[in-house]
Amino acid sequence: MKTGLIKEVFLMALDSIRTNKLRSFLTILGIVIGILTIVSMVAVIEGINTSFSKELESMGSNTLFVSKWEPGIHVGRTPEDIRKRKVLTLDDAKEIGAKCPSVVAVTPWLEYFRAVPPIRVKYLSNEVENPQIIGAGHNMLQVYEYYAVHSGRFYTEAENLNGSSVCIIGADLVENLFPFSDPLGKTITMDNRKLRIIGILEREGKFMGRSRDNVLIMPVSAFRSFFPREDDVTIVAKIRSTVSLEKAKDEIINLLRIRRKVKLNEKNSFSIMTQETLSSMFTQLTGAAFLVMIVISSIALLVGGIGVMNIMLVSVKERTREIGLRKALGAKKNEIKRQFLFEAVILTGTGGVIGVVLGFAISFAIRAVTKLPVAVNVFSLLIGLVTSSLVGIFFGLYPASQAAKLKPVDALRYE
Repeated sequence: MKTGLIKEVFLMALDSIRTNKLRSFLTILGIVIGILTIVSMVAVIEGINTSFSKELESMGSNTLFVSKWEPGIHVGRTPEDIRKRKVLTLDDAKEIGAKCPSVVAVTPWLEYFRAVPPIRVKYLSNEVENPQIIGAGHNMLQVYEYYAVHSGRFYTEAENLNGSSVCIIGADLVENLFPFSDPLGKTITMDNRKLRIIGILEREGKFMGRSRDNVLIMPVSAFRSFFPREDDVTIVAKIRSTVSLEKAKDEIINLLRIRRKVKLNEKNSFSIMTQETLSSMFTQLTGAAFLVMIVISSIALLVGGIGVMNIMLVSVKERTREIGLRKALGAKKNEIKRQFLFEAVILTGTGGVIGVVLGFAISFAIRAVTKLPVAVNVFSLLIGLVTSSLVGIFFGLYPASQAAKLKPVDALRYE
């Protein structure tokens, strides 16, 4: 198609849209909804996946997580055979560190999850409710590189073994409990029991809308005295850089199967997760959410596409005499077909552009309101524009073919 004809068809299409503003808007509304859904979901999910990957990287490389629970989310109730598994213990962590040559360091990990009854951390009249409370070994920062000490120090092996009532706190606790003073050396209370602050963590920010700085870390032995019912230990193991993760996994599996008296024909009564396992699990979760939104957006695009096809058929009827005149002046079938096909693409493309703009706006609004990470990039833009163009081509093909099939004589006689 020549450049002049392209310009002419483009102007005709725009004139048709301007002439029937309301009809055109209602026609592309489904396209707009479908595209904005796709663009906003791609931006949010891409942002979340990228942010989660960075979170995994911040944990440190060559790290294994050993737990009673299987990775993933169980629909409904957790299977009974998993619920009945014995919890991992502090002695299991010690044995892994002592008897697995591939493991350079290991730490037990306990965490208080319950929101009821609430845990209150206080200093004088200031109070924080339900911070993340972690109990871990003295070498936690060596094994789990997610956190780092900004000032002060971490607790020693002796303090961990003796159950010393010391702790390291995150930036949120510093701001809320000590807005005008230095917290180092101060004593706070947690459920009316005292803890002395010996360190402050570096600020980590938020992930998935949740602050990573609202945290209190204490020796695992002290944690057990504060929360004796919390006995579900996760073991975090740091693997030597010269050893493969598979070899390390085999060593840990063999040791724990013997300690937990698992028979040869029985499955492991525990799970070992790598960063790759966690990443794959998270990607599946976000992929399922994305699939649901794709189905919803596809319905909107289908409705919008049918609307485009309908308005193009109406346009063919309304312009039958025009088509006949053009054919009488020498226009070929393919030229007529391309003209109406191009109009359909312009119509859906306009909806695509509007959808992309609104999708980006919604993505930024989601980030502002929920603090979820959002990745607005060229990929999202291309998906929106290409999808809307393909919808125009697919649903505009039939009306364009109908226009091209009209005979000049019949078209000129059409009233």
